[in-house]
Amino acid sequence: MTFINNTKIREELSEQRDRLILWSPVFLAIGIGFYFSLKFEPPAIFGIGTLAVVAALWVLFRPLRLESWRGYALWLVTGGVLLIVLGFCTAQFRTGIIQTPVLLKERSPVTVEGRVIVIDKLEEGKGTRIILNDIDIERLEPSITPARIRLKIRQETDLNIGDRVSVLAGLKPPSAPVEPGAFDFQRYAYFKKLGAFGFAYRAPEVIEHGNAGSFSQNLESLRQVIRSKVEGSLEYPSAAIATALLTGERTSISEDDWEALRASGLSHMLAISGLHVGLVASVIFMSVRFFMALFPSFALRYPIKKYAAAIALLGALGYTFIVGGTIPTIRALLMTGTVLCAIMLDRMPFSLRLVAIAAFLVLLVLPESLLGASFQMSFAAVTALIFFYELARPYLSSWHRQAGFIRRLLLYFVGVCMTTVIATLATMPLALFHFQHLAVYGIIANLFAVPLMAFVVMPFAVLGYVLMPLGIEGVGLNIMGLGIDGILSIAHGVTDIPESIQTPAAMPLSALLWFVSAALFCILWRGKGRVLALVPVIFAVIVIVQYSPPDILVSSSGKLTSFRDSQGKIWISSRQSDRFTGEIWARRNGQLPEDTQKWSENPDILCGEEGCRVTQNGQRIAFTIHQGGQAEDCAWADVMVSKEPLRVKNCQADTAIGFFDLWREGAHAIWLDGTVKTVLSERGIRPWTISNRR
Repeated sequence: MTFINNTKIREELSEQRDRLILWSPVFLAIGIGFYFSLKFEPPAIFGIGTLAVVAALWVLFRPLRLESWRGYALWLVTGGVLLIVLGFCTAQFRTGIIQTPVLLKERSPVTVEGRVIVIDKLEEGKGTRIILNDIDIERLEPSITPARIRLKIRQETDLNIGDRVSVLAGLKPPSAPVEPGAFDFQRYAYFKKLGAFGFAYRAPEVIEHGNAGSFSQNLESLRQVIRSKVEGSLEYPSAAIATALLTGERTSISEDDWEALRASGLSHMLAISGLHVGLVASVIFMSVRFFMALFPSFALRYPIKKYAAAIALLGALGYTFIVGGTIPTIRALLMTGTVLCAIMLDRMPFSLRLVAIAAFLVLLVLPESLLGASFQMSFAAVTALIFFYELARPYLSSWHRQAGFIRRLLLYFVGVCMTTVIATLATMPLALFHFQHLAVYGIIANLFAVPLMAFVVMPFAVLGYVLMPLGIEGVGLNIMGLGIDGILSIAHGVTDIPESIQTPAAMPLSALLWFVSAALFCILWRGKGRVLALVPVIFAVIVIVQYSPPDILVSSSGKLTSFRDSQGKIWISSRQSDRFTGEIWARRNGQLPEDTQKWSENPDILCGEEGCRVTQNGQRIAFTIHQGGQAEDCAWADVMVSKEPLRVKNCQADTAIGFFDLWREGAHAIWLDGTVKTVLSERGIRPWTISNRR
């Protein structure tokens, strides 16, 4: 029996030999994730030394893989560990080469000089946003001056990329997470080399014009030309969407349109990714191939399919340069390029191996992208779709060969439905974790909007590009605008349906990791062992069921505090102070910001001149406003929170938090069972953290 079992196990493992490359980005990601999960910066020699030792062992064990199963397993395990350590070292190396100063405290007003490297036109009437580098800040030493800063200018400007400007501005450091476990904007800004954010008191003064003819300036000039031609052909808001699709600049889209696209599950249409790059390449490929096929003598003598693929690759590369190299765009270019190269080499263009190679390359170059929703959701959707269509290909091919025009049309709509369902299910845990957002009617909206994007918007966008040099771009842009109007109508129509969007409470990170583990094992493992993917799903459900959000939240400034009642609803101390923080707290608790109410509207919270008190689950909670009430609250409360420094020695409250605790540790999350978590305790001291304890 043991022999039979061992034989079955060996047969199962032998089926995985050609799947090993698919696991390489997974193990690389484990190492990257481990590095970013640390609460201290490890010595560089630790990672480099470990990498050298494991690499030597992997080479040493390589001959054993041919001698026995144990030797093969040993070599395989060593290879997995090698990839994990490589991921760890890659992330640490990337962090080290960034190493840029960050503004540590607010400075306002100060004179700032810098060179313009990014210009974003904001929503109509809201001005412009610029990014400067080569910075000189008044009364700030060069050694501690940020490499880049981002400024909002209230009015539109005629600045150009490369201009050196002087501006009177107010600057703030990147903000810390609004609660333990929330999005870390300081880490995001660090890897973008953005050391400060602020606003201009008046329009910047150009003190030196940029070098004409530089690549970045020519590229930005091209974007401005495209933007002006779009605005000349289309009216707002269609022009804002068209500009986003043609130049990658999404800042001019109105908040109402953004909200409608998010609520209807169509916001992915504005994130330049595989959908857009793939459609651009497809339109170019089919158009060029069709044109070449019009000349039979040429088509019969030369491989026009390969020629069309080469031209489509150049088109996809050009489109990527114009719209900017975001993570989804880079991933889409890598995958589209690999597909087109496969066509030129007569290889199978679509496979999970293609996704694995693209993911591995992105993580190797930009390991911090692993933590972003953009990377996670784009790769999750593509991986799930390719996995599904690899399984369904024999059936779909058979149905398509035997189908007439009507049946093929029906198959297309079924394909759109299935694609939407699969992509939605694949990205749902990630959307819930990052955004606490669930578009209830997203499948219906995508069913009607995706054909418009695929057959109207993007094909005529390509036509618009082609006709711009001739000055007749309106032929393509006007039809593109009709498609955009249709998509916006669908988005707003779906949003108007009652309960079109749900806001579940934030999912614990451990639950997300269990879900991702289950999905990866189900997709990458071959054979009956896939059933084991149910195990991490069960663990994820258990974690979610047992998780309880914080009962009390206190902002790092102490100006905003929230209390969670027995029904799970949070009440906030103020609507004016830290409004952004209050909105994030509400969404992470599973409620809309507009449904959040003040303490004064809750009859269970008793407030007076010295502060507020409430009792829940036998726990007495005091929110002290003035220092004069601290002594009485310390004697009465089990949990006491004060935005003033604690002046009472030996406070009797089990948990007592004052101004200096918030100043040192950042925002606090408190549970009534006595658990207290802070931003500092959860993320530690890393190169990107700004902490008063440093």
